[in-house]
Amino acid sequence: MEYFKKIKYTLLTKGFGFYINSLHYLNAKFAANTAYTLFSVPRQGLLKNLPTFLNSSKTKDLFFGKQRIKTYAWEGEKETILLIHGWESNANRWQGVIQFLKKKKYRIVALDAPGQGLSDGKEFNAVLYSEFINEVANHYKPQFLIGHSLGGMTMLYYMSKYKPKFVEKIVSLAAPNRFLRITDNYKNMLSLSKKSYQNFLLEFEKRFKINPKTFNSAHFIDDILVPIGIIHDDIDTIVPYKDSIEILEKHPRIPFFTTHNLGHSLYNETVNKQIVYFLENNRFKL
Repeated sequence: MEYFKKIKYTLLTKGFGFYINSLHYLNAKFAANTAYTLFSVPRQGLLKNLPTFLNSSKTKDLFFGKQRIKTYAWEGEKETILLIHGWESNANRWQGVIQFLKKKKYRIVALDAPGQGLSDGKEFNAVLYSEFINEVANHYKPQFLIGHSLGGMTMLYYMSKYKPKFVEKIVSLAAPNRFLRITDNYKNMLSLSKKSYQNFLLEFEKRFKINPKTFNSAHFIDDILVPIGIIHDDIDTIVPYKDSIEILEKHPRIPFFTTHNLGHSLYNETVNKQIVYFLENNRFKL
C-alpha cells in the first residue's frame, strides 16, 4: 500500500510540474502564479474544531487586516513565552512543550499561522506569517519566543524586521537557513524547468520586494541583538542539520545544542529542559 501511495504522490507532483512547464510557453505570468500558489498553500494543518488540549486555553481572535489570527493563552506567574509552529502544523503541536512550561509557571501563548489551525487564509509564507506574529507579539508582549522549523525561520525574520524591545531571548528549533534550499527542493520535486523555476522566484521577489538569495536565517541574525539559542537533530530529514551548521559558521558564538535520533519534530523531554535552561541561563546545559 505504501508503495502505491509513493507512486501516486510522484505522479501527482511530476504531473503538476509538467503542467507548469507547459503552461510557461503559453502564459509565463500565469504559470509563475500557479507555481507560487502550489508552493504556498499548505495541504495539512487546518483544524475544523478546537482540539481538546487547546480547549484548555483562553482563546482570543486578533486580526491582521481582515484575516483572523487564532491565539491561545495559558496563564502563569513567570515571563510570557510565544510559541511559533511551522509548515503544515498548528498550535496543537506544542502540547508537550506547553505542559512542561506550565509546570515551570510560565505564561504561555501560541498562535495558528495563516491558513493553519483555526486562523484565516489559504496562503502560508514567512513574510505574511511574520505579520501575524507581529500582531500577536504586540498584544501579548512576550519576553521569550520559541519557533519550530519554518516558524523558527519566520521568528528570526520577524526579529530582524521589527526588533521588538520587549523580546529578551529566542530559541530556534530545527529552522531552515537558506530559502533557496527550500525552493530548490520544490523545483526538484516537481521537475520544474529552469525557466519555470526562475519565473517562480521572480514572482516571489515581485510580491514581497525581497531577494530570495538573501532571504536566509543567518542573514536575519545579523540584525538580532538578543540572545539566540539553536537546537537541531543530527538525523533531521526535513530540515537538514547542515542548515544550522551554516548559521553557526557565520555566527559561531550562538549557543547550539545537538540532539540525536529525535528527527525533525524534537518532541522530547530533554529538548524541553534545554529550552528552559537556555531561557534562564543564556546557554544550554552540557
